[in-house]
Amino acid sequence: MTDQHYAPPQGPPPTGDPNQQQWGQQQQWGQPQQQWGQPQGQWGPPPQQQQQWGPPQGQYQQQYPPPQGPPQGPPQGPPQDAQQGAPQGDQNRGYAPPPQQQQQWGQPQQQWGAPQQQWGAPQGPPPNQSYPQQQWGAPQGYPPPQQQGQWGAPQGYQQPPPQGYQQPYGAPPPNQQYGGAPPTQPPQPGYTAAAAAAPHGQQPFAGPSGAATKPSPGFIPNQTDPNYNATHDVEVIRKACKGFNTDERALITTFVKLNPLQIESVNQKYMADTKKPLEALIKDKTRGSFEDTLLAIVRGPLHQLVFLVMRATEGLGTKEHFLDMALLGRSNADLTAIKKAFQAKYGKTMESVVKPDLSGDEQRMFDMVMSATRVEDSAGVNPAQVTNDVKALHAATEARMGTNETEVSRIFVKNNDATIAAIAREYEKTYHISVEALIKKEFSGHQEDALLYILKGVLNKADRDAEYIELTMKGVGTKDEELAYRLVAAHWIPGHMAAVKASYRRLYGKELLAVVKSETRGDFEDILVELLK
Repeated sequence: MTDQHYAPPQGPPPTGDPNQQQWGQQQQWGQPQQQWGQPQGQWGPPPQQQQQWGPPQGQYQQQYPPPQGPPQGPPQGPPQDAQQGAPQGDQNRGYAPPPQQQQQWGQPQQQWGAPQQQWGAPQGPPPNQSYPQQQWGAPQGYPPPQQQGQWGAPQGYQQPPPQGYQQPYGAPPPNQQYGGAPPTQPPQPGYTAAAAAAPHGQQPFAGPSGAATKPSPGFIPNQTDPNYNATHDVEVIRKACKGFNTDERALITTFVKLNPLQIESVNQKYMADTKKPLEALIKDKTRGSFEDTLLAIVRGPLHQLVFLVMRATEGLGTKEHFLDMALLGRSNADLTAIKKAFQAKYGKTMESVVKPDLSGDEQRMFDMVMSATRVEDSAGVNPAQVTNDVKALHAATEARMGTNETEVSRIFVKNNDATIAAIAREYEKTYHISVEALIKKEFSGHQEDALLYILKGVLNKADRDAEYIELTMKGVGTKDEELAYRLVAAHWIPGHMAAVKASYRRLYGKELLAVVKSETRGDFEDILVELLK
């Protein structure tokens, strides 16, 4: 992509609606955002909400101290082109990109008029507190109940907002534990960021604004369940695999009941006792589709996705459905964890493996995905951003000859879930065509499949997963491996399997359990039935 030269505006400061400002790209490390004009008032500390030194995206619990030295003056000259994604060199190491740089200490941030209200963007943790840790039981892909049913929020499991709490326009509540108490007051006003330079005719690429989403359960390497003793289950597993005959039933009942942190506990305990990986034992003692399913559980959610990326790219042809399952619709924290785990396992970057299997606009789309720089869910919905992206989506598709695939990919990859849902709703209201129908009309092949996977996951994840599970069993023959991986993935998210079964019943008028039993046999049937219970 060609760098664009950015010229500073001439004359007096711009007027008009401050909502038209766009989320900017990430600045280079250590480079403050360019402010035009002279700072107002006396030199002093920046606004309170700008002084939060939170963890950079993808780094867990790491605090960065404020910079040392005297206050810095306003930067001179036009801003340099902003980088996309991580700083040069960091992507190859699997590190997450730096957070958007805030105003230098001691320098006030220039504002034209009153500061703009940020929609749903939390301003950091309360004084002397930190963000709560994500607890086991927080369903991946589902926002807390308080945000359901709001304009632009993903559908499904709708509940009313807490009494007395006025949510911002289409935004989720500030970062909080799933199922925890709602905040006692709405978010405080924030300050908008200047839009970064973008290619001519395109919207600026959005960076990971907002408080970082915590990694999903099982996505922090080596994290175990401190309240679970794996000794008994490891003994059951070793006994079930002893001798020539394997007790498959004992393996099924032992593994299916475990959550991601407990699976890691079992893996570590088995390694400590035998000096061998548990995965090697399962490969030696099981076969076929039963082996595939059991290994998907034993690996845990993080390492199963790492396996899926390699599985999608190895051999002749790319297995795009596995690549989509592994990477699309995931948080920045989870994508960063996948990249680091991939490099640790295979000794090379995930990007170096995925990119050669893709080309053109499809490759550019997955470059954006793997950069792990989407707007955080905690940022909520910016109505001006929704309006601009609705217009940009129309301009990139129906309003022109041919399709600007890269611009459409940006809208779906860089925005958070609530914003994508708001764009889909507003687009249909404005142009009288659903975004799903628009994608089917404008795209084909893998890029169509990938965009629909993201869109359907935002609008109703349970419906999407039920649909893809049905496709594995539809027609002649069953895609056993894909069926197993999709059911195991649903199994990791508490409450999600029940939602998928309910969606399947509503969409197809039959019970998923009964259909799976009719399509599978033997130990493979037994383990899938156990997952569905």
